[in-house]
Amino acid sequence: MKTRGFDFVIIQTRDMKRLRAFYEELLDLSASVEYQDFYVEYELPDGNTFAIGRDPSATEFTPTGGIVFGVDEAEALGKRVVELGGSYVKRFGTGEPGACFSEWCLDPDGNVFGLHQRT
Repeated sequence: MKTRGFDFVIIQTRDMKRLRAFYEELLDLSASVEYQDFYVEYELPDGNTFAIGRDPSATEFTPTGGIVFGVDEAEALGKRVVELGGSYVKRFGTGEPGACFSEWCLDPDGNVFGLHQRT
C-alpha cells in the first residue's frame, strides 16, 4: 500500500486559548473544526489542514514542530512572531531577489515552525 499524502499536520499545546490566538493572529486563520478545548483545525487556502491539539490527560509536555507555512511576507511575519509572544530563531536562505528563504521560529509553547517565502 502507498501513502496517498498527509491528512493534516498537528502541533501540541499546553494552553489552547493562547496558542490559537497566536496562530490566528499571525497567519490570519479562522477555525474550520473545533472540538471543545482540545482540538482546533484550520483549512489552508491550498487545501491542506493545520491543527492544534491539547491532551488533557498528559502529565508532561514536549514541544514538537516541523511545519513550514508558505507566506508572502516571511520577514515581516518573522518580526510579528516576537510581538505575539513567540521567538525568532534564524533565517535560512539569503532573501536576495530570485531566491526563496525561510524564517524559523518558536511559538509560545516552544514548537518549531517556519515561514517560507517562495520566489
